[in-house]
Amino acid sequence: MTPLLRTTLLYSLVPVVFTVIGAALGAYWPVMARLRGYVLHLAAGVVFAVVAVELLPEIQRRALVGDVVIGFSLGIVTMLVVDRLLDRIRGDDDEDDDEDDDDEDGREPAPPGTPPVGLSLLVAIGIDFLLDGLLLGVGFAAGARIGVLLALAEAAEQLSVGLALAGELTRSNVPRVRVLPIVSALGLLVFVSAVLGATVLRGLTGGAMEIVLSFGVAALLYLVTEELLREAHEERETPLGTAMFFVGFLAFLVIGMVLD
Repeated sequence: MTPLLRTTLLYSLVPVVFTVIGAALGAYWPVMARLRGYVLHLAAGVVFAVVAVELLPEIQRRALVGDVVIGFSLGIVTMLVVDRLLDRIRGDDDEDDDEDDDDEDGREPAPPGTPPVGLSLLVAIGIDFLLDGLLLGVGFAAGARIGVLLALAEAAEQLSVGLALAGELTRSNVPRVRVLPIVSALGLLVFVSAVLGATVLRGLTGGAMEIVLSFGVAALLYLVTEELLREAHEERETPLGTAMFFVGFLAFLVIGMVLD
């Protein structure tokens, strides 16, 4: 086993662990929506710092303009398509829930322990986790340093995801003892996708690697602007919430400087 593969295996587990921690907090100690907003702001700042401090300088140093344009364009198109697909999946799940509500008048209610969580919702979350893992694999393919920092950045994101997912499952009458196994199984998709991505992509050289890195930059920027910050702004904005974005950015800027 090479040192890079060992590092990839170890640090790819970090987001999974934080997903489970978030799920435990969300299932047994319901967290205020405002606190989740703070975590989302923090995660957005951390991911943005990794892009600005680590990935962009790496691309500017060794990539050709054409490679950057191709990779960045592919990243944006992919994220738009995936986002659209996930919206349709979640929309179908919401329609199924509405139909179930309409039929309740003619039948007895389901037992409290019956989980009405749609399979399509879990599939959508699984796809999201696979994509996060792939982006982590891109980081490790670029080098151990970038991969480690990106793993720590995704850990902050996955903490908020675990909080939200556990809350949704418990509100859907899923027993708390089943929440952690479900979330853990989904979280492992990040690990599997990251390891597979790093293994497949680490052999790339030259323009192919620059295209992959540019793809990762576009996808991560989309994650920050269209997912993390948008979800964070669903709650009432506060100065502390805004400050958490810059706290996350500054923290990873300092970490990057210390590691140099």
